[in-house]
Amino acid sequence: MKKNLIYLSYTVFLLITIICSCKKPEVGYISNNLNYSPQLLIVPQGITMYSNAINTDQSTQPLKVKLLAIRNKLTGKPAPDMLKLDTINTFSGEITDADSTLALLNAKITKSLKQPFNVNPLGGRLEFSTATSNVDSGLYTIDVEVSNLRGSKTLLNACDIQLVAKINSSIGSTFSSYSDVEAETNFTTLPNPVASIERTAGPNKVIIKVVDKNGIPFNPAAGQVINRGDRGNYAQMNPYYPVVKTTTGMEWGFPVLPNGFPIKLGANGTLCYYRVPGAYNTLNKNVNLTFDAFKVFSPGTYTLTITLPTITKK
Repeated sequence: MKKNLIYLSYTVFLLITIICSCKKPEVGYISNNLNYSPQLLIVPQGITMYSNAINTDQSTQPLKVKLLAIRNKLTGKPAPDMLKLDTINTFSGEITDADSTLALLNAKITKSLKQPFNVNPLGGRLEFSTATSNVDSGLYTIDVEVSNLRGSKTLLNACDIQLVAKINSSIGSTFSSYSDVEAETNFTTLPNPVASIERTAGPNKVIIKVVDKNGIPFNPAAGQVINRGDRGNYAQMNPYYPVVKTTTGMEWGFPVLPNGFPIKLGANGTLCYYRVPGAYNTLNKNVNLTFDAFKVFSPGTYTLTITLPTITKK
């Protein structure tokens, strides 16, 4: 009896082992914590922009991502205009230093059919084209399906998209200092200049004005505003039009390009360096001014005024 019980137990154990060994092993992993970061994406209208790919949370790759829906988050209504094909200008190739004339530049601009919004099927990057300029601004949200060899997950309200009104221009930081005349010595920091941009109807033109604390402009045509040696300046970023120096500013034409102008970098990236020589200010020192990342996105005439808040013109 005891032997029969032992034999029966062994047989049951053997059967369980065989059954378990026949079970197909699980392949891959897909997380329950897939997400986009940031959860709220701020997108200006009319700008080419990309998000990060979806956060995999160690899920097996590749991850395939499919857009299920996009809607206005406040009303809950579908937003088909975000997926409607539109004709926009795009670049057919990289713009290089060799593209130094308008003809060479224009040869790389072509018309393309693009959706304002797209989800890259590999990795889920969110992609926005300049066609968003033709879509209503507002708060949108999306649902996506994420899948890999293990299975799939549906993410409702996976990412919120705040499409904000189109900007016509932008500028970054400013800086100024003074230094010895006729020598690059004894640099002393000054209060930062104040930058303002005014856009008016007219020819596509950029005007850069440097004014003293009373709003009186320095005269570039008389050498009162000059470049700082071989450092970066706006002319380096705009080889397509010659600079015109007037009694109140420096002027350039500009081409309207996909994603704004300029697109070329100067000797110091997007930084522009200028100087008011000591002979033209009451400090009797060279006044050095810098501004960064000045860009225009729409047709028109733009006047960038750089005010030196503690400097007086002679």
